[in-house]
Amino acid sequence: MDIQDEEFLSRLLTTFSEEATDHIQAMVSGILAMEQDSSLSQQSAIEPVYRATHSLKGAARAVGLKNIETVCQHLESLLSSVRKGNSILDQEGFDLVYEVISTLEQLLTGDKQVKTVPLIQKLKKAVSSTQPLLQVENPDSFSPGTIIEDERIHPDNTKKSELTIKQEKDTTTPKIRISEERLTSLYETADDLLSYRISVGTHISELKNISEILQTWRWNLSRALGDAANLKRQFQENNDLLDRVLFFIDNTRDLIGDFETRLNLIIKSMGLEQSEMDLAITQLIESIREVVLVPFSLLTDTYPRMVRDIAREQGKKISFEVTGSDIEIDRRILEIIRDPLIHIIRNAVDHGLETENIRHLEGKIVEGKMSVDIIHNRTNQILITISDDGKGIDPQKIVSIAINKKLLNEKEAQKLTDEEKNRLIFQSGFTTSASVTEVSGRGLGLAIVQEKLNQIGGTVDVTSISGKGTKFFLTVPVTLATFRGILVYVANQPFFLPLEEIERVVIPDLSQITTIEGRSVLCLENQTIPIDMLGNLLGLSTDSDDSIYARSIVLVRNSNKKFGLIVNKIGGVQEIVVRGLGPQLKDIRFVSGVAIISNNMIVPVLQIEDIAEEMQDKARSFSVQDAPSTLSGRRKIMVVEDSITSRMLLKNILEGAGFEVTTAVDGLDALTKLKVLPIDLVVSDVDMPRMNGFVLTEKIRSEKNLADMPVILVTSLDSREDREHGITVGADAYIIKSGFDQGNLIEVISRLIGAGR
Repeated sequence: MDIQDEEFLSRLLTTFSEEATDHIQAMVSGILAMEQDSSLSQQSAIEPVYRATHSLKGAARAVGLKNIETVCQHLESLLSSVRKGNSILDQEGFDLVYEVISTLEQLLTGDKQVKTVPLIQKLKKAVSSTQPLLQVENPDSFSPGTIIEDERIHPDNTKKSELTIKQEKDTTTPKIRISEERLTSLYETADDLLSYRISVGTHISELKNISEILQTWRWNLSRALGDAANLKRQFQENNDLLDRVLFFIDNTRDLIGDFETRLNLIIKSMGLEQSEMDLAITQLIESIREVVLVPFSLLTDTYPRMVRDIAREQGKKISFEVTGSDIEIDRRILEIIRDPLIHIIRNAVDHGLETENIRHLEGKIVEGKMSVDIIHNRTNQILITISDDGKGIDPQKIVSIAINKKLLNEKEAQKLTDEEKNRLIFQSGFTTSASVTEVSGRGLGLAIVQEKLNQIGGTVDVTSISGKGTKFFLTVPVTLATFRGILVYVANQPFFLPLEEIERVVIPDLSQITTIEGRSVLCLENQTIPIDMLGNLLGLSTDSDDSIYARSIVLVRNSNKKFGLIVNKIGGVQEIVVRGLGPQLKDIRFVSGVAIISNNMIVPVLQIEDIAEEMQDKARSFSVQDAPSTLSGRRKIMVVEDSITSRMLLKNILEGAGFEVTTAVDGLDALTKLKVLPIDLVVSDVDMPRMNGFVLTEKIRSEKNLADMPVILVTSLDSREDREHGITVGADAYIIKSGFDQGNLIEVISRLIGAGR
């Protein structure tokens, strides 16, 4: 056999294994239904079991598994006899079918030690011992005097089944098989789309900024064109050099205008496509998430047989019921909770529910009751309740065992409530069983339950009444990775914000931040967006220097409300499992849960709804001067100078030193801008129209929010009186233009507010 044939056979065997599992489960379900309900007509009820056996036989033949094919063939003969009405399965017959199913399961695992010959002999004997029987479907169809004496027709004369099963009808729709690896990859890709959506929005924002720069450039060229034209008129003669300059400026302006128009069309088109993409991505993500959801029945369908087998081994009668098995859950979570659920159910059957004799002596119905109820607890939570009416948990017995096993001492035990005593059963090494059986007693099961539930952010709790019964409550998320968060830092403390409610992160120029009706807003893309320090909203006590390092604004959209949260640092996007806060902390505002990140740090997950309410309720703003001037990463200086040449010179010097510079043409213009823009320092001329530098300095010192702002006067007025007047009105430094040295200016500024970066 060549390599390709081997690979094909391997894939074929994998497909067969999946198909065989479904067929065997169909056989188990059908036989269980017949066994627990004696009113069913075996002739018709055996049909799905017969078909599953026939299909399994054919599939085994296709892949050359002769042992499985042979066993199925002989089982098919027995079932065919029942199907034709020639025989009826009694308890011995049911046990034989279960034995066949168990053997088939062993063969499917590749166990070569399984001996099929004795089993085949039993099946042959069962088939050969059958004889034509009449099965009473309608007594009226027989003539008077007809008597049917075969014992197998009377269920009351047979050994009663130890298990009564109630299961919901299977209403699941047909499904296709997808490999686990492909599903996982598909799911991770769906979550990544959220990040890409944010990136696209950021790129569009950058393009809009470029368009604004082009617009400003075109306006400046128009002004330069007018200045050059005025200059030409002053010469009043033809000047080729000026003509060429005018032509170049005019041509460049038109070219930039064309670029601006084309860019705006692209931005508009991208905006529309982004909106459509947002909708498509949202729908795609939801559809992909639904793909990984599977019904609980994939797990719960195996429980009835498991309970039946244990009950028969221990001579117990149990009524077992499953509800909510059609509820869907992430297949990865279903796989993780498989063992925890089995541990709890096996424990309940093994040493929770009593034997018939004990239940009779205690005045209970001899048939024990056990149920698994599955319901949607919240939008993204499922509650699984496993209950029984057995002997319950004795808190005092638990404490005694825990002390004997040195899990705690007597002093610690005295402080425990009954609820805390019950929770001792989740400790590793704890068991109430006096002996180790194949089912339980090793003291590991419930510890594993706690461990597995913690892994997926679920919880497990238990309530019990001694002598009455026990209930286990397991809360699990619907999906394992439904939360992707963006990690932010505020006052050196990490927090997660839900990624799906984040529009994007921006690092704006402070010229985009202003105040409207006493509230700080970000002016972005023709929108005014309310902003605030996240630390302020959370009520965190922050150091005075914290705002210096707050550079990023996280734009959030919640219930059609858009606002910005200023944070110190962005830590990136992470996929996390959100853990609940527990009943003691359920009412903590702003926090919906916590996540444990790679370094075992517990990080709160913030509740956007609460933050939005806080923004709405307080409608407050931090002072413009409290806004971090380093949102752009640089100190910001205002240059006030009526001379365009001097203004541009100072601007270039300061920008070269790493400062961010905004300009004003005179004192009045400067004072207006200072009231709405966060500025770290003012460099001003003195002799200016409308409002000179002396008056401007006095106005700054008289404004409550501006009084502490450093002011440097740079002027050609060098008389002693002017210098003294400058200091008197409140200037921090007075520099004469005639002796101007840019190094001296930078040194003075650095001394007053620090370096530019």
